[in-house]
Amino acid sequence: MPSEPQDSSLDWEAMRRAVHSLGVPLDELVLAGSAPLVACGAIEAAGDLDLVALGSAWAMLAARGKVTEGALGDRVVDLPGGIQVFSGWHGEDAGAVTAAARTVDGLHVLDLAPVIAYKRRLDRPKDRVHLAALTRWARSPSCLARARRLADRREAGTLLACTLADAQLGSPIVLALPRGGVPVAAPLARALDSPLGVLVVRKLGVPWNPEYAFGALGEGGATVIDDSVVAAAGLSADQIATVVAEETAERDRRIGLYRPDRAPLDLTGRTAIIVDDGAATGATALAAIAVSRALGAAKVLVAVGVASPETLETLSSTADAAIAAVTASPFHAVGQWYEDFAQTTDDEVRALLGLT
Repeated sequence: MPSEPQDSSLDWEAMRRAVHSLGVPLDELVLAGSAPLVACGAIEAAGDLDLVALGSAWAMLAARGKVTEGALGDRVVDLPGGIQVFSGWHGEDAGAVTAAARTVDGLHVLDLAPVIAYKRRLDRPKDRVHLAALTRWARSPSCLARARRLADRREAGTLLACTLADAQLGSPIVLALPRGGVPVAAPLARALDSPLGVLVVRKLGVPWNPEYAFGALGEGGATVIDDSVVAAAGLSADQIATVVAEETAERDRRIGLYRPDRAPLDLTGRTAIIVDDGAATGATALAAIAVSRALGAAKVLVAVGVASPETLETLSSTADAAIAAVTASPFHAVGQWYEDFAQTTDDEVRALLGLT
């Protein structure tokens, strides 16, 4: 197992003291580099401290040292104590970095998804060590206990990204199941530096309890029916046909909305990562797996925000692997495991897909 680099000297408290000692507006600073891994507890310490600064904070700090040009056009200034200050982060301006940051102990910290992307891209020995540590942290009971009730879909996606941080996946494509799967998939796609698309699959819900799925249908005519649910609910052939017709129309509407050119997906030889905010019965994900296989995917992984151990086992028997940000037991409904489970809108989906 890789070991932590020996030059690590700045733990979280030391980083906090260093930032406060700079005497600049804290709301104009974002801790980047390895600091977010220290902040979340994935690693104990780091050997240096990278900061992104904007506005007056950048002006004040830039005046304290020699400003040089970074490889991606960012300006950089080295300060004592192993501190490097950047005017942006790997081509992204400081304002955008700040807007996407999270807050830890009153400090802005870069979200983990771009940190993972940065470390996967550089692939230095210490980056590989850090990514392995992040994966262990994401899979650890202490992390899962803190995330047992997810803040929102974005947090679910970030935890999934951490779980796959050191995975060797080649060049995967991340396919969200709209609508709720898209905000989960966005940070995962960013972390893996992978294209983000949608795979439109519609749940077939029992008429008097639509959240209770008796099956699902997807692109290309793939359909999965759970005969045990059909029998338990006492569904007739006419009732099933009515639901299938309604959901087929909605499937086609969403394909037109989220993939305006209606071009069929070509997954030939690709690794497809299917993402949703949760899996209750698993019917929707099973249909998505079948569709992905039919479209030529060489490997299919399923990554969901929350699922029961039994559902993950069912999905793993059909996909190459299935993971959840939170494995929940007892499991009653996906929404109970989120603080914010507001319905994702079409506009939000289109924005995340870059269609607006």
